[in-house]
Amino acid sequence: MAMRRTRELLFQTDTLKLELLNTPINQLDLKFEDTIFAQAIPLVKEELRRAGVRKLEPVFYISTGYGCIAGQPIISLGFYDFHPLLKELNEEFRGWRYSDADIFDLLRHECGHAFCYAYKLYRRRDFRELFNVRGHFFNTYPERDEYRYNPWSRSYVNPNGDYYAQKHPDEDFAETFTVWLTPRSNWQRVYRHYPTALKKLRFTDRVVKELGVCPPLVEVDESWMLEPYTEVKLTVAQFMKAKPNRYYHKVTGYVDPDLKEMFRPQPQRCTRRELFSRFMRAEAFIKAHKQLLISRIAYWVSVDSVVVFDLLDKLITRARALNLWLEKAQEEKKLIELTTYVAALCTRYKNTGQYLA
Repeated sequence: MAMRRTRELLFQTDTLKLELLNTPINQLDLKFEDTIFAQAIPLVKEELRRAGVRKLEPVFYISTGYGCIAGQPIISLGFYDFHPLLKELNEEFRGWRYSDADIFDLLRHECGHAFCYAYKLYRRRDFRELFNVRGHFFNTYPERDEYRYNPWSRSYVNPNGDYYAQKHPDEDFAETFTVWLTPRSNWQRVYRHYPTALKKLRFTDRVVKELGVCPPLVEVDESWMLEPYTEVKLTVAQFMKAKPNRYYHKVTGYVDPDLKEMFRPQPQRCTRRELFSRFMRAEAFIKAHKQLLISRIAYWVSVDSVVVFDLLDKLITRARALNLWLEKAQEEKKLIELTTYVAALCTRYKNTGQYLA
């Protein structure tokens, strides 16, 4: 069924992208449901169980990128993969986009780190010798993403062709674990001419048989979580170093500047009790007057009620995303402002077929 024109204008893709770019990351409403992660995490956990990792339960959370907290089986996932338009923006401004297959591999890789940390493999002599650990396992990790590698080396697995296992022993094990865990990777045959890489794969197989049924040595401490997305105040544009200007001339439903002028950010430096006694959310305010506005403005402006309904739906959605508020003492004044604004946009729609000039 075709989307009606009012919603096409207000929820047009360029408008949604501009809204996302100008939204603080901690205001994004991100959930695991209806994403690739809702499918991939249970499947990778099942792969772990089938492979003999029975007691390890890694914790997954949404952050600014992929990784495993050093020393903890806590795995961070990039927020930009939790919405199709965020994926598009990430590709547009940062130059890459993970496929579903990439995400499965990333999860297996991070589970490799989680296994290593949960069972403190980096303290074992056989692990340190085989993976060539020198000095402190975590403190020797390179600060930059640049690393020197030997493309002809047969000492490492190289599942993605990026020689990432050569970056550090920590990545060497995680990449080895990825190959070992991946169903139908056929690692015994694929790496039969790579003696050291094969030795590492066999070590992984052996150490999982030894430890997989044992409780982890490390207890999960979720306070170690680094940069949960709910604490990141940067906008998506700031994080991606994006210039949203290219979208402004293409949008047909961008109401954020008008809403920010009409309402205010959440008041700071007051208790929760003071906040809700003196202020109210703009979203709740618009919802409270929605039915009255629809019937009155549709009548006065002489437009179909859906023209008003869809515009108010847009304002409610954005007021929530931008976390806008108003003083209860100004409720009457703000209702006049809101009514005038909605009536003006609906009149413009009636006359031009567009809400915004």
